[in-house]
Amino acid sequence: MTRFLRRALPVLAALLLAACGGGNGSAGSGADDGRAARGDDGAAFTVLAGSELKDVDTQLGDEIAQATGVRLRFAYAGTLDAIDRLAAGEKFDAVWVSHGKYLAMNPALKQRLLAQEKIMLSPVVLGVKMSKARELGWDKADPTWKDIAEASRAGRFSFGMTNPTSSNTGFTALIGIASALAANPDALTEADVANPALKAFFQGQRMTAGSSGWLAETYAREQSKVDGLINYESVLLSLNRDGRLGEPLALVYPKEGIVTADYPLMLLEAGKRADYDKLVAFLRSPAFQTRLSQTTLRRPVNPEAQAAPSIAQRTLIELPFPGQPQVIDSLLQGFLADVRIPASSRYVLDLSGSMGNDGRIEAMKAAMDTLAGGNAASLTDRYARFQNRERIGVLTFSSQPERTRLFDMGRDAAGNAAALRAIRAEIAPLRPGGGTAIFDSVRQALTELAAEKRAAREPRYYTVVLMSDGENTEGSDLRAFLGWYAAQDEALRSIRVFPILFGDADPDEMKSLAQATGGQVFDAKSKSLTLVFKDIRGYQ
Repeated sequence: MTRFLRRALPVLAALLLAACGGGNGSAGSGADDGRAARGDDGAAFTVLAGSELKDVDTQLGDEIAQATGVRLRFAYAGTLDAIDRLAAGEKFDAVWVSHGKYLAMNPALKQRLLAQEKIMLSPVVLGVKMSKARELGWDKADPTWKDIAEASRAGRFSFGMTNPTSSNTGFTALIGIASALAANPDALTEADVANPALKAFFQGQRMTAGSSGWLAETYAREQSKVDGLINYESVLLSLNRDGRLGEPLALVYPKEGIVTADYPLMLLEAGKRADYDKLVAFLRSPAFQTRLSQTTLRRPVNPEAQAAPSIAQRTLIELPFPGQPQVIDSLLQGFLADVRIPASSRYVLDLSGSMGNDGRIEAMKAAMDTLAGGNAASLTDRYARFQNRERIGVLTFSSQPERTRLFDMGRDAAGNAAALRAIRAEIAPLRPGGGTAIFDSVRQALTELAAEKRAAREPRYYTVVLMSDGENTEGSDLRAFLGWYAAQDEALRSIRVFPILFGDADPDEMKSLAQATGGQVFDAKSKSLTLVFKDIRGYQ
């Protein structure tokens, strides 16, 4: 098959699918984070939802539509991204995320919330391998969050958790952990952000992700790398149910309490009030609540419904949710800057001749400028910026990879400002020209990061971000790269590669590269490159 046909057939298929009204992708790994679904389909009830609600859409969406006559059309976002999108004027009939409290703290958005009803419950808890739970005594008595923090600090317990600025479950977990470790959990303050116990807790984190689903999938593939993970109760129970674990997870509910996601469906569009009322009545009905619990392993809010048998029948102690948005903002910023394990990354950027087409080089520069602090128009811009203690490598390539330029972030505002200026100065003069040596460039990035990892004295997250707008034309091809990669040691093969679909990049090759390295493909063909770069930050 010619290269032209290989490029043209996916486009033709997409056009045919769109003409038939189909075609949902998936956030991150596919096209759909729902940014095309913005309330413009008058026949649908559009919902901006947390990505973990995809199971409701895919498994129960048809049932809901048949019972109510209302067809839900989902778009997906994390809590902070949802706030940014609504504040930017995107139109949806409703918003459905794990918590409505933080969203309601925004005065402009609070005025748009016409109604809200809790639909289901899922506490954020700890899933621990049974053998590790027995070793630590957590199978017989619930530990405190302080007990968990001490085990983590001492190297006796390692775990995975999502990035709280990208994912609802990480956001919820961080608030709960900080509240439990605070001097006064009922009144979390900005001073509690600097609590040494909070930093000690996260010393044991060895796996991060931008979504709870991806974290669960990664854990299922790489169970030997951590002792457990923090996630929704429903996700942990699903992992046990699916039969992919070498040993089941014991669900641990810390003594001080947890924060429970209550998934309020919040109406935004007054003209859809009748549809909203139909949906709420059906979603909260005893029969559907029972079915919802059986299918998704979330707890029903209707006391007449039956919870799934695997859900523990126990009283949940609820930790308080902070009442001031500035406290949450300080907590998130403190987590990124001082608490979390820092990242060491390589940005492998295509400067081949085709990057001069259609504003591609300008899009790439704008995306890097946002990460380098050149744009802070929104919450997600601010949190996506390179943070304290990070090391960023910029490796440009065309017919061959160029020398990597390294930038070390400091530990204070002045040091960071200098590093961010240097990155922007590096990116601004870049010009396209030449061929496309994708796999030689990724190989160089991996080799450099692996050498850094072997010499490191402290843990870091190591990732490669690949942005190319075309097919490989120079140097090693995919087959040669995969053969070389398979022969490398664990230090190198533990580094994830996140390729970006952009321009004329080959989807199959990018998918193969991501799968081989434990990464994920991100699609910049259906949304801006800046948004994709910000999404990837949740995985670093």
